[in-house]
Amino acid sequence: MNQPFDARSPRPAAGREAVAGAPHGRCPAAAVKDPTPCEGPHDAATIVDRHGREVAGCVHHCARLLAGLEGARVHPFVPARHALEIYSRARELPPFAWEIGR
Repeated sequence: MNQPFDARSPRPAAGREAVAGAPHGRCPAAAVKDPTPCEGPHDAATIVDRHGREVAGCVHHCARLLAGLEGARVHPFVPARHALEIYSRARELPPFAWEIGR
C-alpha cells in the first residue's frame, strides 16, 4: 500500500501554481492521475513520509496522499485544524482513491 513519493519539496516561486512537480497548476501533493481539484491553499499542510521527505499541499490532496503512504504523517507544525481534517479524511479513504472513483 505504498504510494511513490516523487513530489519535490515546494520552492519559493512567483506563483504557487508554478511549483515544479505540481500537475496542471495543482498543489505538489496531488497525484498526476488524481483528477480531483485542490481545496484551499496549496500550502495548507505538509506530509512527511517514513524517510523524512516532505511535500506541501492542500488539505484534500494531503489527505489522499496520507491514505496511500504507509508510515507517513502530517508535519507537526501544521495548524491543528488542518491536521485533524487531513487525518479524518485519510481514515475514510482507501489508498489510490481516484482509481475507484472516490
